[in-house]
Amino acid sequence: MPLAASSTVFMLFLLIARAPGSVPVARAQDEPIRLKSDLVTLTAAVTDRNGRAIRSLKAEDFVVYENGVRQRISHFAPTEEPFAVLLLLDLSGSTQDEIDLIQRSAKSFLSELRSDDRVGVLVFDSKARMIAEPGDSRAGVGSAIDGIARSSATDGQRFTSSTGTSFYDALQLAADRTTLKQPEGRKAIVCMSDGVDSTSRMSFKDVAPLVEKVEASVYFLELNTEETTLDGLLKPRTDQGYIQFSQAQIDRYYNEYDPQSMDRFRPREVISPLVRREINTGLYELARREMRSLAERTGGRVYPVSALTDLHAVYKQVASDLRAQYSISYYPEDRSRDGKWRAIKVETRAQGATLRTRSGYWAPGR
Repeated sequence: MPLAASSTVFMLFLLIARAPGSVPVARAQDEPIRLKSDLVTLTAAVTDRNGRAIRSLKAEDFVVYENGVRQRISHFAPTEEPFAVLLLLDLSGSTQDEIDLIQRSAKSFLSELRSDDRVGVLVFDSKARMIAEPGDSRAGVGSAIDGIARSSATDGQRFTSSTGTSFYDALQLAADRTTLKQPEGRKAIVCMSDGVDSTSRMSFKDVAPLVEKVEASVYFLELNTEETTLDGLLKPRTDQGYIQFSQAQIDRYYNEYDPQSMDRFRPREVISPLVRREINTGLYELARREMRSLAERTGGRVYPVSALTDLHAVYKQVASDLRAQYSISYYPEDRSRDGKWRAIKVETRAQGATLRTRSGYWAPGR
């Protein structure tokens, strides 16, 4: 190329690099190109002393640390950026009498979101399945919710193997959606459930890292079904409301609380009422810990729901929280692909503010 032409191309490059709105990036000649897959994206909710969302912050109002090392923010989006939301609905036996209420509450949640937010819906009982993709129209999502049907029971029983709760499998399916795997943007999983799994192929230990790697904030609407479940566990086998533990639940309980006990091998039908109470209490305590752990590590939140009639108000609060989050992205200074957990800390310069974001992420492996 002639010298004059080469100089012209170089000047055009400088003009583009300095154009208004462009993001200047200093790069040494021997610095490797950063892969999109290395980008770490956070959502951060900032509130004032009274719990009200602060919506007017800019990139320079935030400082991000990874394993104690300050990071350079490469992408920032204010609270107006659209969300990709995946709504998970528990349709297991404990919610079957309230399907109409669940449908109305879920549709009211849709109405609280902005028109450009993308919403998908996943339902689960003994199996998890998508009924609406985040790319579907809002009217299509609403129609899918209207089409939710009750799970079918057999032999006159309300709780059977077909009305189980595949909570972990539902989280795994949510983590597998390509819409939530986009590297940038605000993403959330909103799950309505008591979190007590009975029929999943996955375990929480296996599924939690998969969900964390999606980099979506996870919100749980924690249903209070413990007493209802205990009531069913103590009913006679001939009663329509009778509930039996699954073997997976028995194993989960003893693995957590008494690994050496041989009682896990006893026939489930002969478990005494006292032990049924103990197992039920232990399973619900474990579910609450798991939900809170996943919410904390992803920057989400757990909303206790004492009654299904409270769903509308809780969904409204979730939608308000989603509308008040910032998206912050950076390329880690530590470029090693070691697959290890890295702690994240985000600070804001806003006076008197409280900030909530995820506590870390899993670095990519080799």
